[in-house]
Amino acid sequence: MKAARLTGPKTIEYMDVPEPICADDEVLVQVKRVGVCGTDVEMYNGTMAYFKMGWTKYPITLGHEWSGIVVDRGRDVTSLSIGDRVTGDVTIGCHRCDNCLNGLYNLCLSKIEVGLCRGKDGAYAEYLTMPARHTFRIPDSVSFEEAALTEPAATVVKAIRKAPFEPGAICVILGDGPIGLLGLQAADACGAGKVILTGTIDEKLEVGSKTGADITVNVRTQDLQAIIDDVTGSVGADFVMEASGNVEAMKQAVQITRMGGTVSVVGLYETPVPEFDMGDVVVRDLNLITSVASPNAFKQTLRLMEKGKIRARPLISHEFSLAEATRAFDVQINRPAERSKILMSPES
Repeated sequence: MKAARLTGPKTIEYMDVPEPICADDEVLVQVKRVGVCGTDVEMYNGTMAYFKMGWTKYPITLGHEWSGIVVDRGRDVTSLSIGDRVTGDVTIGCHRCDNCLNGLYNLCLSKIEVGLCRGKDGAYAEYLTMPARHTFRIPDSVSFEEAALTEPAATVVKAIRKAPFEPGAICVILGDGPIGLLGLQAADACGAGKVILTGTIDEKLEVGSKTGADITVNVRTQDLQAIIDDVTGSVGADFVMEASGNVEAMKQAVQITRMGGTVSVVGLYETPVPEFDMGDVVVRDLNLITSVASPNAFKQTLRLMEKGKIRARPLISHEFSLAEATRAFDVQINRPAERSKILMSPES
C-alpha cells in the first residue's frame, strides 16, 4: 500500500509499505480522509517532546484525525462489521493501570498514540489497524470529510465536560483555529447563553459567525476587555476556553473571567507563560482547568455531529491527495491566514 512516511525532520516520503494485518482485537480500516493537525506539524519539525522522551522515532506514519471503512476484523471483534464507516480515538491505553481502569486512558503511562508514539503508525496511509474498542461507527448523516474532524471536536467536548459549565453561561473562546471553531460549537451545543469568539483573521471569524458565535472579536483591531465589560456589565465571562496556545491569550483569559468563573485551557504552549499572576487566580477563586486528548468523548461528539450541533464542513479549507502531503504541510505551516482544516485522501 501507499503511505506518506515522516522519515526525518521536515521530510515526508510517499512510498510503498506493507499493508498492516489486524490482530485478534483489531479492525483493518481503509482510510478515506485524514486531517493535518498542529501536533503533526510538531512531529514534522522534529520539535515534538515525544522525540526527546524516547517515545517516538523516525520513520513513522502520521495521522490521528481520520475516517474510513472497516475492511477486515480480528476473530475476537464482534462490535464492528466489515463495511462499517468508522473513526477512532488517538489514545490507546493498556486498560490495566489505575488511570485506565478509572477511564483516564489518555493518562496511561504506557499509552500508545496513533501516528504519534510508541511505533503506532497512523492514517497517512491507505490502511491502518485500530483496536475495536477505540473505533466508532459514523452516523449515516455524517460524511467522511466531517468525520475526520471527530477527534479535534471530541477534544473540546471532553474539555467542556471536565470543567464547571452552567447552562446559559456567557462563554469566550480564545482562538479562531480549528479547536476554537469547534469549541464555540461545543459550548453552544452544551447550552451556552452567549458565545464570543476571538481571533486575528477575519475570514476565520466569519466562519465562527456562521457556526454559532454570537459575537466575534478581532483582537488586533478591537478591544476585547471593553467588549466583555459591555456584555457582562463589567462582571466578566462565566467560562473562557483558551484554545490558541498564545501566552498573552492565556494571561488575558484570566483577566476576562468573572470571580468564581472557569478558565479551560486546551491550547498547547511551546514556551512557558511568563509573569503569570497565580495570585490573581487564587484571590478571585477561579477554576483553572486543563484538558488534553479526548477520552470517552467520541460517542457524544458523533451524536452532536449527527444532530447538526457540531458542523465540521465549514472548517475544511483545503483537500489534497496523500501523494501531496508535502504540499499540504507547506500550506499548513506557511499560509495560516488562508487555511483552517486541511484534509488528505489516499484516493487519487
